[in-house]
Amino acid sequence: MLSTAEQIKKYVVEIPRGVREYPKEWENLPDSPEILYAIGDVSLLRRRKFVIIGSRRTPSAAIKLGETIARELTSSFAIVTGTADGGDTAAIEGALNGGVICLLAGGFSAVPQGNLPLLERVAKKGLLLSVHPFDASVRTFSYEYRNKLLAAIGEGVLVLGAGEKSGSLITAKYAEKFEKPIFALPYPPNTATGAGCNDLLKKGGRLTENAEDILSFYGLNGASCREKPSLSSDEEKIYQALQEETESHISELSLKTGIPVFKLRAVLSALEVKGLTVSLGGNRYSVV
Repeated sequence: MLSTAEQIKKYVVEIPRGVREYPKEWENLPDSPEILYAIGDVSLLRRRKFVIIGSRRTPSAAIKLGETIARELTSSFAIVTGTADGGDTAAIEGALNGGVICLLAGGFSAVPQGNLPLLERVAKKGLLLSVHPFDASVRTFSYEYRNKLLAAIGEGVLVLGAGEKSGSLITAKYAEKFEKPIFALPYPPNTATGAGCNDLLKKGGRLTENAEDILSFYGLNGASCREKPSLSSDEEKIYQALQEETESHISELSLKTGIPVFKLRAVLSALEVKGLTVSLGGNRYSVV
């Protein structure tokens, strides 16, 4: 669908300022775009919207958690994000079946090829959106403008992962300027990939561990959030042990639970399939 310029162009719909699909959140910006270009479900622009972003280096545990949060938030919001690997991809994967909008940094001729299969799924199930003419290339200033528009369109912004100089912090900067609430995942001290998130929390961002932390802020019912699946006795024992630590090595889990390592691997795999744990590599595991 998005493999050639000719194929892409025939699917693009123009949304001029003044029609009901044009986001009301952008109408009063001094530099708001006159025309939007879209492929997919433009009705998503009329829903309440929440932004989820994160750097390309967002850790696997944060990506897994981000997918879960995005999926659960679609009960109340369309999720808006970018198109990059890492945190943006987590938001897309989680919200794909419930409502996701991806905002491009350039025109549709510059659709990121590295994430093309996923963006094709967005075009079919969600919405690809650009504020640039079809042939507009991506330039350095394009990203800051895109991040500004992201901050403006959402009722709030969740940052899944950010280093000290991550582009996600530009979105957070504009969210603060627009007086939008900023949410961030917490990271252990001295974690380079989460230093930006921890800094946001120090400056008043809202610590977020699950979708309920966000839904409750807006006075929304979190009853639709995922319920924990039924667990075997060994699964429950390991899950509880992991909840007590930020992360654990498989040998530490074996000592703590009394379950031998060869059996632990199978149980941890079952918990990962159920969406409750994630492998961090190096035989280390964490809860989602």
